[in-house]
Amino acid sequence: MKKQIFAVAASFSIACAYGAGFGIYEASARGNAMGGAVVGDVSDATANYHNPANLAFSTNIMVATGISMINPYCDVEVDHVSQDRMNPGWFAVPTFYASVPLPFDLAFGWGNYTEYGLGTHYNGDWALSSDTQKTTMRQVTLNPNLAWKVTDWWSVSAGLRGSWIQFTNHKHPYSHSNLEVDANGMGTLTAVDPYNLHSKLKGDDWGLGWNAATTFKPHKDVSIGIVYRSKIKHKIKGDFDLTGDVTGTASGVINHPIAGAMPYAIPVSQSFNAHLPASAHLTLPESLAVGVNWDVTPRYRVGTSVTYTRWSSVDVIKFNIPGYGYKLPLNWHDTVRVGVGMEYDFLSWLSGRIGYTYDQDPSRKSNSTTMLPAGDRHIIGTGLGFKLTENLRLDLGYSFIRMNNQHYWIGTVDRQGDETRHYFSCRNGYSHIVSATVSYSF
Repeated sequence: MKKQIFAVAASFSIACAYGAGFGIYEASARGNAMGGAVVGDVSDATANYHNPANLAFSTNIMVATGISMINPYCDVEVDHVSQDRMNPGWFAVPTFYASVPLPFDLAFGWGNYTEYGLGTHYNGDWALSSDTQKTTMRQVTLNPNLAWKVTDWWSVSAGLRGSWIQFTNHKHPYSHSNLEVDANGMGTLTAVDPYNLHSKLKGDDWGLGWNAATTFKPHKDVSIGIVYRSKIKHKIKGDFDLTGDVTGTASGVINHPIAGAMPYAIPVSQSFNAHLPASAHLTLPESLAVGVNWDVTPRYRVGTSVTYTRWSSVDVIKFNIPGYGYKLPLNWHDTVRVGVGMEYDFLSWLSGRIGYTYDQDPSRKSNSTTMLPAGDRHIIGTGLGFKLTENLRLDLGYSFIRMNNQHYWIGTVDRQGDETRHYFSCRNGYSHIVSATVSYSF
């Protein structure tokens, strides 16, 4: 029985590990405020993320560091019954960038940033705690780039992307007591193989990918940028722990002096503790971003960007423990993320920004999970830029994310492998993002 419980609980712990789109695009306060519409023209060290090819046009050593604080939450219902709000709190996304001009119209850049991540936290006793209680995925990209200014109006770049991922998932696998009905139609609630278990899955991995970019300047006031990021394959290795207690049934027959032979059933409880190594195969998707920026006047600038992400490459998650394997089909679809933004210099030292982003969700209702509620996202960004000195700049941004209401079915599985379908609703899904970036040019 122990092996069967462990196998079922383990498989469904990894099943919800990556159940929805988990891209992170908060790479700089200016980029956040302008809806990501800075791919064509970024003049500081944050170009390492937005478009490394722009580094070739810089003539000074530059550094930039910043942070984005993200707080997602939503109201949830299970089978039309309200639950406590999903609110994991605030998550920090730090960034660091540097660039150095080199001889022969070359430039070297370095970026530390986050491309993927998620965080959800539900009340411990909510109705679908067997699917998700708390999930966190942290990812960091280390990205060296080399850019070359081919002509005064064209540059190219290439770089490597070292990706580190850490994943943690907590859940509460359980089964309900069973209702037995006798020959006379009388129902009795009996404890047949109920269990009270808590699982924790934690692991990490390093992976390697690459990126390439180019920038064209067909006019002195117009820039066009293209950035490609390859997929990255991860084999996350770690541990799976399953602890708690399990109640079985000891049965037999006793001889009653009047009634004769009488069957009996006595609940028997025992502690349960399992610890095994575990691994999961995950592919981070490739993407292609195209952006156009236009300096309408010396003080007024606009931009747009379109990012295509091949989420369909995240088609299946393969999970393994010693002697047991499990494949979860996701069948995600590819998505498009569209952003528009504008920037205006009110004073020589003060700039204002605003932007809008539409971000498609890749998941399907047939393969959903409560780990990260699904739904297309609408993002409004705004911010200010302060030129503190000739070489020092501070950028501040705030973004508000409105997630479309979503309804889908979630399956939970008991020890015998029988599935029960629940109607899950995510309403009033929002996120707040507060960001700041400090940049310096030597």
